[in-house]
Amino acid sequence: MNREIDLDETERILENLVTGRTQKRADDLLPGAELDIDGGQRVALARHIRRDTDEPALFWIRPLSAADQDPETRLPVFDQAIVRRRALHITAARLDGPRLRLDLVGGATVTVQPARSGRLLVLQDFDTWMTTIPAGEREGLEALDHD
Repeated sequence: MNREIDLDETERILENLVTGRTQKRADDLLPGAELDIDGGQRVALARHIRRDTDEPALFWIRPLSAADQDPETRLPVFDQAIVRRRALHITAARLDGPRLRLDLVGGATVTVQPARSGRLLVLQDFDTWMTTIPAGEREGLEALDHD
């Protein structure tokens, strides 16, 4: 079923996707979301979004790249200069089954959908890394209000 939805419903569905709230668990990995950019590159999304208070059609997300490994602890680490917040300035949103298709200012189309395979592993690494950083730093990352 493909239907157009408003921005409030877009926010709710986006939150459900990135948190994995409405998805089944795959093996030992917690569900989450991935971003498909124009039907090409796919990247995992961190478990937080923020809708801009000044521009209601602007949503902030955090795409994730593969983690590095701390040589001492062997735990995953992420470079905050690389996993910076990104804006989705939405002109239209459609729900297509479990996928959320977003038309953006500038003409691009992206799809947020349940994460699969390697993107789930990246998300698990990010979740682990978030537990190793100071609370203030973690809260700042989750707030998505600055880089």
